[in-house]
Amino acid sequence: VPPGWSYEHDMELGRFLYKYSERELQRKDCIKEHLNNIEVSSQVEDYGAAHLTDNQTCTFWESNGDPGQHWVRLNMKKGAIVKKLWLMLDVQINSYIPRRVAVYGGAPNNLQHLRTVLINENSYQAVCILRNMKTHLPVLEIRILECRDQGYNVRLRGIKIKSFWEWDLILNASMFQPARLVRYPLLEGMDADVLYRRAVLIERFVHLLDSVLHYLIPLSEDSIGTFNAIR
Repeated sequence: VPPGWSYEHDMELGRFLYKYSERELQRKDCIKEHLNNIEVSSQVEDYGAAHLTDNQTCTFWESNGDPGQHWVRLNMKKGAIVKKLWLMLDVQINSYIPRRVAVYGGAPNNLQHLRTVLINENSYQAVCILRNMKTHLPVLEIRILECRDQGYNVRLRGIKIKSFWEWDLILNASMFQPARLVRYPLLEGMDADVLYRRAVLIERFVHLLDSVLHYLIPLSEDSIGTFNAIR
């Protein structure tokens, strides 16, 4: 522990790291920057895959195949990590709206199930179907398992992602420039190497805690005593 360091210093450093990361991860158009290409299972002429990334509200992709066999495949650029993935729904005809989708990811020949999402009947715009991936996945595949009203084909206005490069999150001493610390009085004037080493320790702790947190949080109010002990 650095000389004179307190819990309040850790809290302030944690706030700095959070704000810095969020600022660094802002992207105006992650699709163009982080996506190599997009593939679809099938398409209707004039309503092809290109419409999924054209940012137009009047266009859409429409599948043309058997129910349950529709998919959209995102081939990501090397090093891109997805923070959030949205489906932009087309609401003109209810039976074309996805009701249940599954997301798979990994190497092209070894896709693993990541999440299955039941889309709320009241959802008529953007629906987040994946969030907070920790590692780069070369391929993300969205499988439309079911449409509303037993629909045959599916329509999507588009795909949107918020993502970042895996090297964006690498800590380094240059993060702790004096100009960036002006709103963090407990950190001002401290040696950048000291702050860097403490940040590495905090990041390591967060990584370990995150890996076991789902084992610790109680599933019912009956466990509140246990939760208080853990806290």
